[in-house]
Amino acid sequence: PRAMLAMRTSALALAPLRPAHCVPSRARASTSVSVSVAKTPSRGARVTRGRTRLTRMRTTRVGAAGNDPPGPLDSLVAGVDAKKLRAAVASDSDADLVQVETVPPMQFLLSSTAFYVVMGVGSQVASGFLNIHPDVLDATRSLNLDQASLWMVPLLLSLAFAITHADKYEFLAEVRDIFKVGVLPSLAPLGLPGIVLLSLGAGVGEEAFFRGFLMPFTDGGLQSIGVPQNVSIIGVLTATSVFFGALHAITPAYFYWATGAGFLFGLEYVNDGLGTAMVTHTLYDFLAFGFILISWAGGEDGEGESNPVEER
Repeated sequence: PRAMLAMRTSALALAPLRPAHCVPSRARASTSVSVSVAKTPSRGARVTRGRTRLTRMRTTRVGAAGNDPPGPLDSLVAGVDAKKLRAAVASDSDADLVQVETVPPMQFLLSSTAFYVVMGVGSQVASGFLNIHPDVLDATRSLNLDQASLWMVPLLLSLAFAITHADKYEFLAEVRDIFKVGVLPSLAPLGLPGIVLLSLGAGVGEEAFFRGFLMPFTDGGLQSIGVPQNVSIIGVLTATSVFFGALHAITPAYFYWATGAGFLFGLEYVNDGLGTAMVTHTLYDFLAFGFILISWAGGEDGEGESNPVEER
């Protein structure tokens, strides 16, 4: 008979920027595996910007007579590698799993938007307080739409590669699975207005902080202690790009990609101005959300149906 395996866990808090792989590990022969996806809050660590909350859990079998009904979000388990989970169940092994709890769509939209507003407004206030010239608002007037489109090309090429090769490379499949289970259920119900608002918030808020405030602030500090300008700008670009990547690092591979994207936005800011970088970031996020929803929103069988883990 099909049944959901009850989970008794001792949750080990996972660092929010380094979610675990959904890969079984060897252990006692008296254990089994299942996945649960729930809306109720947990004590797990939160991924940056509140999109998902991830918890590494150790699951143990509590009996074969479990008769719990499936939850309303169990169909989202299709985003996890079901073959590996079934193999773990068949071999009665223990497993470390990623439990992803979706955030209600409106909560996701409001909390993300509020976060971006704080980033943008806070950067402008800090620029004025610390006498950074030009401040964020003045720097946004440097705008070149043609250049913004050109800077977006490498980002779109990397997106196309990730979407079309997610089945071939495990590091891309890991990102896809986290998006399918933890991000898209909160993003898809928002529709076009929500996606536009999120894209605009990320493009303006993040660029205002990382490029409009943090880069000139750090550069000015380094030059004030005698660091040559050429050396200073390279150091600032590298440091802020790594920081940008760290705050987006839902997986190790995504950290490297986000670091590269941050470096590209930094170069764009230096060469074409803050307004241009904001436009590139906003347009890319909008297109990325759209392509990811179209490509990854469905289930593995193309119909969004789940393949629940069976008890052996």
